[in-house]
Amino acid sequence: MQLRDWAFLGNWEFFTNRLRQLAREELEPEKWSFAGKDDFGILKNYLFFTFDKLMADRESAPDSEKQSIVYVGDTVACFNTGLFDKNWQTVYFYCEKNPISDRQPWRFVSFHNNYTIKNCPIDYDACANLQRANYFEDPSALLFDSSLEIVPQWQHIIHDEKNYQRIPQSLRDNGATFCQSVMEGQISSVRKRIAANYKTIVPQYYRGRIQLLMPLYLTNPESPDLALVLSLSDDKKVYYGHTCLTIEMAYNNARLIARPDSYWLKA
Repeated sequence: MQLRDWAFLGNWEFFTNRLRQLAREELEPEKWSFAGKDDFGILKNYLFFTFDKLMADRESAPDSEKQSIVYVGDTVACFNTGLFDKNWQTVYFYCEKNPISDRQPWRFVSFHNNYTIKNCPIDYDACANLQRANYFEDPSALLFDSSLEIVPQWQHIIHDEKNYQRIPQSLRDNGATFCQSVMEGQISSVRKRIAANYKTIVPQYYRGRIQLLMPLYLTNPESPDLALVLSLSDDKKVYYGHTCLTIEMAYNNARLIARPDSYWLKA
């Protein structure tokens, strides 16, 4: 179940104002909107995907654990957003029963922290035990194995028009073969950056598995143009480079797991 189907979020203005208040007054400064916009689209995506993961875990968990993943009471419901405010208090997504019977079962009211939620008609101990979304069991999945080969999926990266358009125009002007050659050289070069600093690789969560984001410096050695998405093969013998993302897309995806602190993917 998706968040919009579970809880009525109010109109665009109401929900966006709640996000604005959270981002600007409660959280540490961070990039929460895409370039040129002030709609907190990255924060919305974060909350929607966090809820998706928590609800999927809740549905598969034994009954004794469900309430510690997403709390659902008689009149109120709540989940741990995984965010912390400026005082390192947990931020909760708090809902009340929707009075309109043929709509979503819940109605979003506000965000709360450990202190303010005490004023809500909810079991505080239940909130205190709510889990953050967990995206990996094996921490080694977050690290790049430099001994493995990278096999880019050029058919998708270069020959799919939508993805090809992500490559800088100055390179595309020279044709697809030229673009592939430049990108192959960059993949080899960036491996050295990873050897010098493991934080060069940034993890993202996609369709139930961890992938790694590798920056590609195609036009400027100081600022990457794209991020190559790497997936470890099932036999763990090779990385497949599935596609390339814009840096903004990469930040949006990586933020689901944690605020990226890599030198190339900071807000």
